Amino acid sequence: MVSIMTGIVGRDDVSDNDDVLSKYSGKTIPSLVVWPKTTDEIARIVRWANLKKISLLVRSSSGPRLRGDWFPKVENTIILDLSKMDRILRIDPLNKVVMIEPGVTYGKLLKELTRKGLRPAIPFIPEASKSVLSACLDREPTIMPRFHWDSSDPLLCTETVFGTGDVLRTGAAAGPGSLEEQWASGQAQKNPQGPSQFDPFRLVQGAQGTIGIVTWISMKCEQLPEHHKLYLAGSDNLNDFMDFNYAVLRRRLADEHFMLNKVNFEAAIASANDIPEWVLVIGVSGHGMIAEEELEYRTGDIMDIARETNIILHDSLGKIKGTDILTLLNKPSDVAYWKLQVYGECHEIFFLTTLDRAKEFYEVFQNTANTVGFPIDQIGAYIQPLAQGTNTHVGLDLFYSPEDKELVEKMISLSSMGQAQLLNRGAYFSRPYGFIVDAVFKHASSSTLSAMRRVKQIFDPSNILNPGALCFKEVLQ
Repeated sequence: MVSIMTGIVGRDDVSDNDDVLSKYSGKTIPSLVVWPKTTDEIARIVRWANLKKISLLVRSSSGPRLRGDWFPKVENTIILDLSKMDRILRIDPLNKVVMIEPGVTYGKLLKELTRKGLRPAIPFIPEASKSVLSACLDREPTIMPRFHWDSSDPLLCTETVFGTGDVLRTGAAAGPGSLEEQWASGQAQKNPQGPSQFDPFRLVQGAQGTIGIVTWISMKCEQLPEHHKLYLAGSDNLNDFMDFNYAVLRRRLADEHFMLNKVNFEAAIASANDIPEWVLVIGVSGHGMIAEEELEYRTGDIMDIARETNIILHDSLGKIKGTDILTLLNKPSDVAYWKLQVYGECHEIFFLTTLDRAKEFYEVFQNTANTVGFPIDQIGAYIQPLAQGTNTHVGLDLFYSPEDKELVEKMISLSSMGQAQLLNRGAYFSRPYGFIVDAVFKHASSSTLSAMRRVKQIFDPSNILNPGALCFKEVLQ
């Protein structure tokens, strides 16, 4: 196996060293780690794996892993680490599009886009080492619902190696012509739809590497604002923000728009004695020749809505200034990821619902935490409206010390029981990981499961791509 991989990628990019393998191990230890650098190398590896019935698991971020489901699930697995595919292939300021490979991190991308006057739609203070492509494929929520038009945003076109070894470019990138020829004619790979009436990128996005391996994507960006302000409001009741949130989202007035509970606010931003239970964060910007006028009218409209809904917006919260928070939101997390700084470890739980039910689900989870004895003051919450407020991401972060074995057991119980309670109440786990995966697919209809498995059979007939994930539990044939 080593000699075959060496013949494809070179000896320096193959390792079966135990110390290296341990970094990619969970309950199962992989057989090999390979670092391909081109689409052709990946396609050759996939075709060989089909012949030999060897499973492949793709990684491109260096960690940390907070979802408990990133390790190989079957024996004899090769890890394809795409971190060396780290080129920013093209930045197009005119069309506000960037094309990147899997190894491009938020630390690298933000720096380069800023130089071109652009900013990406990013998650809330992401890890500096996080793969941007991975975040887009996993539909990570972004902090600017005003620019979020579709669940797939900001992902546009892709190049994908399917489980058969076939390579397909999706959307406008499908052709005619090579990428260079398309660029020469003024095309920007901005339309994700197609080829034809088929949008295959939707099969790959959210599939956790079970359908294909994406070797590059184009993603949409936004213009850097000339003027940018951040406002904060606090309350001990999440629902106090409800009328204000819906009015602002409906009129698309704010850029950044999300809520944090006190635990996550203090972990991510700053600790203070006067932090209320919930903090609302609203960012407003102005662009181009009329930047000041845009900022003024958008801020004025937001303040009018605040007065009508009894919300008081401030440019600071105690000693914590909005300008300082804005600086944090425009860059990735420090080397020590913010979720790991307080207790040393964090377990993530997340789902979709509507904004008006976020408080209900949060209280259900708190009640379950009380039942199992997990401390409430170690549960962070992040409420992020998506798609201009038509749905909402609810993220729950369980902070704990890995040395506290009793608390670890309580965390495991809370994750299992709590997510089951949320699912039974109607929470939508569109990106299931860990304990909730089997329960999610038990709730799915037989026709949905049948369709998913038929798609898997078409694009990965030998079941070599991340076997055992999602509802694809069949062994390699």
